[in-house]
Amino acid sequence: MSRARGDGADRLLALVAWLLPAGRRDWGRAMRAESAAIEPGRERWGHALGCMRVVLAQPAVLRTVGYPLLAAAVLAGVLRWSGGIGYAPLRWGIMGALALLLGVAWWGRRPGMLGPVGAGRTARAVRAGGACLVGALAAAFASTAGSHGSPREQAMVGLPVFALVLTCCLLGILTVTAERAGVSGPALGTGAAASLAAAAWWLTTQLVFPPMPASVGGAVVVTGFGIGAVVFIGARRDDGTQETLLAALCVSVLTPLLIFAQVLVLSGYGPARLIPNLVPAALSPADNLANSRIEVQDPYVALLFLAGLAALVLTFAGVAGRRPAERQDLDFIKVRDE
Repeated sequence: MSRARGDGADRLLALVAWLLPAGRRDWGRAMRAESAAIEPGRERWGHALGCMRVVLAQPAVLRTVGYPLLAAAVLAGVLRWSGGIGYAPLRWGIMGALALLLGVAWWGRRPGMLGPVGAGRTARAVRAGGACLVGALAAAFASTAGSHGSPREQAMVGLPVFALVLTCCLLGILTVTAERAGVSGPALGTGAAASLAAAAWWLTTQLVFPPMPASVGGAVVVTGFGIGAVVFIGARRDDGTQETLLAALCVSVLTPLLIFAQVLVLSGYGPARLIPNLVPAALSPADNLANSRIEVQDPYVALLFLAGLAALVLTFAGVAGRRPAERQDLDFIKVRDE
């Protein structure tokens, strides 16, 4: 046994054993005991690497190491990409905003206010989809940073506000999908479905009746209809007031984010017929179209503030309505059957 202590293969096995969940720590002890009986050299290293492959294939281990590795890769990629941003405060502000979002997402994996995620498929799907939506919007902002307007103004005003709004949205999504959230899978699923339906409705009206309006009135109306649908379905299903409130707030967060994401895509890549004529004094039709693609996005920034405010309310309401810890075992069967 003493020969195995301290060599590279044993240190590798010690790290592998540390990654195992508490219920599988006996695997680690068995692997190290077996390694100690093998002569040092290639055979012991082969055994250690084989054990590592088996352990890393376990879903629980993948969840443990996958997020830190992904977060590190994202930060490294953004650090490399952002080298082209000449204004240093804007570049490091983007890195800080991204680190903040990744930190909040990591917080949601820990037991407590934001985590872990609920056991039902609905909670996992809503959390994953909402987090990806927030991440996509953050990536869209980062990709255009420095190319529109003053870099100093973006670093001092635009970036902090945008990071704060997205952080609030992520907090709300994590709170309502946490294990102790006071909303059932059916109610949460209704909120997510209503959000998707409202966003699809808005998109359809833009494609059928172009161009896009340079105002958020239509987006606010369809969001209101989505909230109304959730309240109506909750009343018919006899959901509690708390569940209906959380599902409605979920709609008021997800729908504006989805519509804003659609505005970015349509204004950036949609056909010219979708873009309103907002800069008639441009030197040429091509300049008019290019500038109008940028200008049409500005009114819809209000949707981000609406989503951020609703997410803040959702976070406080979700924390206040958390199920007591002792009730989680009683709710497991209900969640599992969703």
